[in-house]
Amino acid sequence: MLRICRSRIRIREIEREMVKISVGGYDDGEGPSNRNQKRRREEEEEEEERNSRQSFEIVDRSIELQEREDHHPAPTNRATPNGSASNATRVRSIPIFVSDPDVLDCCICYEPLSAPVFQCENGHIACSNCCVRLNNKCPMCLMPIGYNRCRAIEKVLDSIKMSCPNANYGCTETFCYSKKNDHEKECIYLPCLCPHTGCDFVASSKELFLHVSHRHVDSGTQFTYDKFFTVIFSADQKTIVLQEKNDGNLFIVHNNHEHLGHKVRISCIGPKSMGEFQYEVLARFRGSTLILQSFTKIIQGQYADAPSNAFLLIPSGFFGPLQLKLDIRIKSH
Repeated sequence: MLRICRSRIRIREIEREMVKISVGGYDDGEGPSNRNQKRRREEEEEEEERNSRQSFEIVDRSIELQEREDHHPAPTNRATPNGSASNATRVRSIPIFVSDPDVLDCCICYEPLSAPVFQCENGHIACSNCCVRLNNKCPMCLMPIGYNRCRAIEKVLDSIKMSCPNANYGCTETFCYSKKNDHEKECIYLPCLCPHTGCDFVASSKELFLHVSHRHVDSGTQFTYDKFFTVIFSADQKTIVLQEKNDGNLFIVHNNHEHLGHKVRISCIGPKSMGEFQYEVLARFRGSTLILQSFTKIIQGQYADAPSNAFLLIPSGFFGPLQLKLDIRIKSH
């Protein structure tokens, strides 16, 4: 009986040890745990290790980029006159294509918009000159206009840079769109057409002067500023081309026969910035002298495009039936 009890006690102790081993596992110093928790903890440790390696790679990449910038620094603003350098800025620009350039013009006067630009409560915009002419009343909706600036359009106008339309003829200037008209008035590369009949040469005024000097040297009349010279028109002749000997400037004497006499005017070929020249025309006939004065008009196209509303009238009594003889003096600026 005693042996049986002892055997049973021993069996129970063995069973407890087996249960402990199967349920709790061995003691690893971290307390009891199951296999799923341990596997999850190992996966988390592996994930942390991978993240750590990626962090080191990012740091190494940043150091490499910094070393490149140290060897090739980005452009910065120049130092100001007092010696202090301004903050470094990076110039950012993108090419754009404007399909309808008219959107950058005033919808009232059709001139390029320039600051200040005003808008009404309905969003219609107008330049400052038109606001004054319209008594600050929008012509589209009759709402007040001329009090609220359209800052967005002004920023767009200031940011748009354009090349000169005369770039093909030698101009390299770039400017804001709002300065387009101002530049065109001063650009010396405005294309001019050769004044001689049958010649279609087009170039800047300087190139045109050289062209006429070499290709049409015998087809015109050369003269000197501030001195009288003589030109003779035949019965059907409409124009005579003049070229100054020193600066090469080109002029055209226009002649139109009317019932009361001859309408005479002189035009100058060149850019709009050249300015006008004063000239005198003398007509003599049978002891009588007629002296007329005027100013040249600037043209760029064919001589037929010259304005015909400004002319000098030579009465029919001052020329013969076959020709018109005139003495002309063009004054220098």
